[in-house]
Parts: sequence; structure tokens; C-alpha cells
Amino acid sequence: MEKFWAQYRTCPLVRRGIDIFAEDITAPGYRVDADNDELVEELEEWLSSSAIVAGESHRDFAEILDGSIVQEEVRGTALVEVVPKAEADDEIWGFRLINVSTVSAYTYENQAVLIRPDDTEVDGVQTTSRGEAAAYGQWDNSALAGPFNDKNTVPLSQNDIVKLVRDPDTSDIFGNSSIEPVSQEIDELYRMLDDIGEAVHSKGYPHWIFKLGEPSGDITDPRAGVWPEDKIKDYRDEHKEGNWEVGSKDFVPGDVEVETISSDVPEIEELLDWYVEEIVSTLPVPKYKLGFTDSINRDVTAEQAPQYERKIENKRRQLEEAFTPVLRRKAEEFGYSENDVASVKLSIEEEREENPLLRDNFDASEFAEFARGLQAAAGDEGEPSDIVPPEEMRELLGLPDRDEVEESALEEELDEENEQVQAQFEELYGEPSTPDAMGDGADFDLDTSNESEPQAPTAD
Repeated sequence: MEKFWAQYRTCPLVRRGIDIFAEDITAPGYRVDADNDELVEELEEWLSSSAIVAGESHRDFAEILDGSIVQEEVRGTALVEVVPKAEADDEIWGFRLINVSTVSAYTYENQAVLIRPDDTEVDGVQTTSRGEAAAYGQWDNSALAGPFNDKNTVPLSQNDIVKLVRDPDTSDIFGNSSIEPVSQEIDELYRMLDDIGEAVHSKGYPHWIFKLGEPSGDITDPRAGVWPEDKIKDYRDEHKEGNWEVGSKDFVPGDVEVETISSDVPEIEELLDWYVEEIVSTLPVPKYKLGFTDSINRDVTAEQAPQYERKIENKRRQLEEAFTPVLRRKAEEFGYSENDVASVKLSIEEEREENPLLRDNFDASEFAEFARGLQAAAGDEGEPSDIVPPEEMRELLGLPDRDEVEESALEEELDEENEQVQAQFEELYGEPSTPDAMGDGADFDLDTSNESEPQAPTAD
């Protein structure tokens, strides 16, 4: 696990791919949903300073979300400790990430099942400061990266930990790193890059052979060219101290002469490309998200994007389900009613507008396709209103009843940028979704020559 973490830290390709994945998941931000607005405000204020990150307390909970995604991808498991207050162990202070390599798991005998918090009677079980049975032990000597003989084991129950695991095997307590399948390829890629660097240097600084003095000369004759050993050594050391930075240099007996043996740089571009492709294939983001442009076209991107978006949405839901129980425990501490507590939910998405047309994720093209489906269902002589009356359609879209709301209020509710929706509504019902929303005398011109991309209406 620690090797995978080192590769994440030092390989930009891996690091950027995992960081982008985490950023895409948490980009909308988090919020708390509950029936009680005061409870929502109190929980969100608490979350804004509930994290311990890099040894600093009172950091935003968003950093815990980001860090847990990275830990899960790199080490296969993210462990988030639910930190108690120093003065009251039964109250929650906040969150901090734990390196899973420092943790061992406590299970029932001959079972890959963690000990439950209330099973304090199990033989040999450790208990936490709150009297719960421990399922984990941080700094335990049998931890994954142990032993830690100089540290005291910290027992933690399942209630003390929020755990996220990636692709665990059937009997695994911990997950598997996304880097593991290509760990050797990462090492080999950098080994090759180092070799290429040395080859390039050697190409510029070839092998040097210095022939210093005539080995068969007469040492008594100064003109024979025989160099004493100490002179040869001094000459060699002088040139090894910086005159040439790269390349091999051999010093042999002989006349003062320099011979060079040039090197060559191998052609391994295709092999390097293969290693890069192999590494990218295991990252949680598609290739186009990393900025590659060599073989990516619009069709490939369009095919990958929906799958990636589903993956992002699934991960958001997993995070929400993992942390919502902790928020409900905190709501209980605040003293709210059972109904209020039960309504609490963590959401990782932007605030939802009451009017779907105003939401950032509203897809006008999908609504246009739905509208054409109504037309087809109504038949050649029927009307779409026979299937969905205009007022029901307004309710479906979250638009207010025209008879109950003043025109000015309707204008405020309307998102005038969703022109395709206006055009489709008029085509279905002979009137725009909001009367005079585009101004008096609105003139709509819908070109149906290309039904997949309806033209935006124009207004005088």
C-alpha cells in the first residue's frame, strides 16, 4: 500500500487522474437536507469546521470527502475516524483520515466478519473509551504496515469509523488499490525514461579512453613518454571532478591520446506509448479527462462521458450513504426530535431549484424528445393535451398555476435561457409555457427540419 502511495505521489499521470476523479465527485459541494431548517443550518455550520487535516483542526468537511476518495483509490480503503470530544467521549467532535496501513482488523474467530460494537463479551475483545467492542486497532503490531512497538494501540469500534472500500474480495476486510494492476508498469516506465535520459547524455558525451604514456618505454629516458602511476591518477581525478559530467572514462597506459566510442539512443516510442496506455486504462477517469489528444475524437468522448457521469453519481451516493448516519447521530446530540433526525441526509450536489428549468442539470434536449413522444402518442388527429393537459405539464415542470400567480411572478420563475422548452411547449399547446414571458408580441419560429436539434425561438 505504501508503495502505491509513493507511486501516486511521484507519477503525475496517476496523481492527476485520481485527483481529477475526486474533484469531479465533490465539485458541486455538499449540503445537508432535513425537514427542519434550523437543524440544516446547525449541521452545515458544524461540518464547515469539523475536519482535522494535516494536523490542523477546524477545517472544512469537504477536505475529508476529497481525501477519502483519494485514499480509497490509492490504498484501496479509506478509513475516516469519527473523532470524539476530548471532554466527552460520547459526543462527536468531527472527522480525520486514518492511514489503513496502520490499522489491523478484529474479527470473530474463523470468520471474516468485524466484531460488532455491542459484542463486548467476545473472548479477547478490546473495548473503546466508550465501552464498545473494538473492530479495529490503530498502531496494533499486527497492522498491515506493523509492527509499531513504540506506539500504544488505539481500539476503535465500527461506530468510530466510516469505511469506504474499493473492489474487496469475498473474504477481504480491506479493499484493493486501483494502482496495483499497473504498479510494475509504472516502475518500468520510469526505468525506461531514466535509461533514455542516460542514453541521450551518452550520445552527447561518448565513452572516452585516455592512453597515458608508452607502457614499454624506458622509464629512465624522459623522452620515452612513460607516466608515473601518481601522475596518471592525478590526471584522471582532475577530469572526473567536473570536466565531463556524463559518460564513462577509462584511463589506460599508452601515448597521450583520446579515443571516443559513440553510443546510440534506441527507438522505443511505441513501447513507451503502450506503457502509458496501460497505466491510463486503470485510472478512474477516462483518457480524455487527462488531456490526451492523440487518438481521442468527439465520438469516443461522447461515448465515454455518460458512463463516467454515472460512475461519478454512484460514488456521490456511496459517500452520502456512508456519512449520513454520522450526521444523524450529531443531530441527536443537538437534541432534535426523532422525525427531524430521521429526515437528515447528506447530499453532494448543488441546491435544487423548485423549478426544474432553473436547475443546472436540466436537459432541454431530453424534454424536447419527451415532447415529441407525446406528439407521436397522440396520433395524427389527436392533441398532446389529450395525454397530458397543459396544467399537468406545468406542474410536471414545476411551473406555478397561471390562474393563481401574477404575471410578474411567472416571469421571475421562468428561465428565459431555456428557449427550446418554450418552443416545444408552444408547438404542443399552441402557447408558450408562460404567457408573454418573452415579451408582448412574441414571435416563435421553430425549424423542425432537424428534429434532434430544434432551433431556438426568436422574439421581437
